[in-house]
Parts: sequence; C-alpha cells; structure tokens
Amino acid sequence: MRRLHRTSMSDTATPSRDRNAQQTTGSRDNASVPTPALRVVDLACSFGGVQAVRGVTFDVAQGAFVGLIGPNGAGKSTLIDCISGRNRSYRGKVGALGADITRLPLYKVARRGVVRTFQVARPFPKLTVLSNLMVGPRDQTGERVERTLIGGWHGQERTLVSRARSTMDVFGLGRVENNYGSELSGGQERLVELSRAVLCEPRVLLLDEPFAGVSPVNRQRLADLLKGLVADGNMTILMVEHRLEWVERLCSRILVMVEGSLILEGTLPEIRSNERVIEAYLGPSTV
Repeated sequence: MRRLHRTSMSDTATPSRDRNAQQTTGSRDNASVPTPALRVVDLACSFGGVQAVRGVTFDVAQGAFVGLIGPNGAGKSTLIDCISGRNRSYRGKVGALGADITRLPLYKVARRGVVRTFQVARPFPKLTVLSNLMVGPRDQTGERVERTLIGGWHGQERTLVSRARSTMDVFGLGRVENNYGSELSGGQERLVELSRAVLCEPRVLLLDEPFAGVSPVNRQRLADLLKGLVADGNMTILMVEHRLEWVERLCSRILVMVEGSLILEGTLPEIRSNERVIEAYLGPSTV
C-alpha cells in the first residue's frame, strides 16, 4: 500500500545527486519501462469556488484493471470527465498510450483509443438497440457525404452489423436487438452503453459505475465479461464503482479519492484498514 501526495507537473525531474547514478543505466532503464496506458499529472478542476479535483497524479499500466473508489462527492466522476475530454476546464496533464490528450474534446480522445461510459446510461430512445450500438465505432465510411454518394460503404456496414450482433450476444442483448431505447430497463440501458463502448475497440476503457442498475443475475456475468476484456490483453480498465465487492473481485489495484484528493492506493484489504479511509466513509470516530 502506498500513500499518495501531490507531485509536480514534471514526472521526469531528478535530484542532482541521483543523476550521475541514473546516467550509467539511463537509456537501458528507460527502454525497459513500458509506456503507461494512462498518465494523469497534477490534474485539478474547480467549479466556482469549489475545488472538485485537487492535484491528482497517477499512472495506470497497460493491461491493468484499476478501481477508483471514494465517498460521494470525492471527485471521481469529475476526474473521469476530465480524462475523457467531457470536461476540458482543468489544469494539469493527461496522457494515453504515450500521446498527450490534455484538454482534447471527447471525440478526439475516443479516436486515440480512450472510451468511457457514463454514470447514467442514456441510449438514443428512438433508435433500436442495434442502431444504438452502430453509432459508436469511429471512421465509418457512410458518415462522409462524398462516400455515401459514390458508394462502397455497404461492405463496412455489413461487417459492423455482424460485430454489433456478436457483441450483443456476449452481453445478453440479442433478444432485444429490435427494441427501441425507450423500451429498455435500466439494466438493459447500462448493457447497451457498455456494448457500444466495447464495439469501439478501445485500448483504455473508463467505466463510471458499470454495475448500477444491473440485476443481481447479470452482475456476475458482467463481471466475467469485464475481466475477460482485460485478460485478453487488449484493454486497460479504470473503473469507478461503489459496490466494493466487485472492486475487490476485479481490480488488482485500487485508488482512493477523498474530497478531491487521491490519498491512497493498494489492495482492498489494505485500504479497508486505513484510518483515513474509514473516517471518509463512516465519519470521524466519537470514541
């Protein structure tokens, strides 16, 4: 377990007394350190006089499944909004897979392989489940007017439809393929949003309370699906979740936010025994 503290914007600064030692191994060590899937450096975000995120810094390794927990109002969803480009009014740096995505808009962040889901799922109410999934994948030929007139987009669309149906089957949505978004239950809306995100083939998937609204019967299936996405080696997941049992089952590393600050990281058993975390969830002790 490691306590976290605020760091400077530069994650490469090295005290002068250590530089000589590093020069002997410099290039070899740098080559051996893999590029993180996600890097957040000194990120801060305020709304008026309220500081929602306070100088947060962390890395997420490629292929990791990391949980982000904290009490209500800790700043978790705001942090996800900033990373994903939904909120661009923040200070600090965000990188993904070696690329700088700081303050890029949501769609450009998605094009760089970072896709998110939202705390409240909102499918398009007048589109079928299949059509809701089809709007997700980027660079569709039929989106360009000139290609629509010339033709040649039908093959790509058939491929996408096939992939969408396969994804729906995996998430248990095949039987509601032709249902409209307005006809879905809350749990089905959540699964549609997750399916659409997965269909985009992200390298980094940001999940904001993915188990919210999902029936107890489907939660274990969803957990297995998410675990499989990471196990396949093609995806990294950062997940905000209040249900700690799923965080413990799925996440090898957990980050804790309290009052906008990242205060701790470790395994769930380690975090549960930390006095500051206990106080944040349960309030100060009166004993």
